Amino acid sequence: MSDQVMTSTRFLNEGTKFECVCCGQVYFDHTGHCNHCQAPTSISRVVAERDGKPKFLCVLGASGAGKTVYLGMLLDMLTKGTKGLQGLPNNSFSVSVQQQTMNALERRRFPEKTATESDTWKWIHCEVNYRKKKDNFFDIITPDFAGEAISEELENPGQYPAVGHIIRRSQAVLVLVDSIRVRDLGRDEDFFALKLLSYLESVRKPTGKNAAKRKTDLPVAIVLTKSDACPEAMQDPAEFARHNLPGVDQYLNRHFNDYQFFAVSAVGASVSLVDAHGRTEQIPMHIEPLGIVEPFEWIIKR
Repeated sequence: MSDQVMTSTRFLNEGTKFECVCCGQVYFDHTGHCNHCQAPTSISRVVAERDGKPKFLCVLGASGAGKTVYLGMLLDMLTKGTKGLQGLPNNSFSVSVQQQTMNALERRRFPEKTATESDTWKWIHCEVNYRKKKDNFFDIITPDFAGEAISEELENPGQYPAVGHIIRRSQAVLVLVDSIRVRDLGRDEDFFALKLLSYLESVRKPTGKNAAKRKTDLPVAIVLTKSDACPEAMQDPAEFARHNLPGVDQYLNRHFNDYQFFAVSAVGASVSLVDAHGRTEQIPMHIEPLGIVEPFEWIIKR
């Protein structure tokens, strides 16, 4: 027993102390995940060894909104270089999301849904160089959240602590909304996005003098996904949102200083296949990214 205590003491004395890049919990240099929020310790070490604070970008949305596809396609375009942006993935999770997304689309499939268990989430860390900006480095640090986990966190805050911690540290948030469901399935998407914005506002609510009268400064991009099958969203995202997401439009106007609507698509077209049991599967016909980088470019200009 005394040998174990001496070994542990020596490790603590010799180990390098790090702060979790997500929740701030302090731990010593070792491999694995943060015990509190499940953020990989490797990301925290990379950030700690660099000068300056990381600039977080958080990507949120309901289950099936297309978060994995969007992140994978964004990473693929950034690593190739586009619009003065050059990305460098800093961990294997980022490469995996990019690889799995592109491989699936090339096989005319969409990637598998992200599991709800937080210890299985892939944490993306990509360093982006933006040649048009003086302070030209921006980190994308975000887990590929499961939509079900986000929904559970909205209903029971603290259930998935990584969601709140990432939002607190983010310089901006992308809220992904399925444009097809918005158009065809009534107000459910509007209600979910409204709850999500309310959660964002509560986490990032202004403090200090006259806080109650001030709007939240957190830039928010509302990204209408799957717009290849919803041309009205692609044609005028803001007008589409005003007519189909009235709660979101009004809430943003009342509570947020800086927001914008975007429409994106990763594929040029897709078809729905129905099997003998009535189950529907969406099949992408070919890769044709539209509007993918624009929300990110808008954010880094803030």
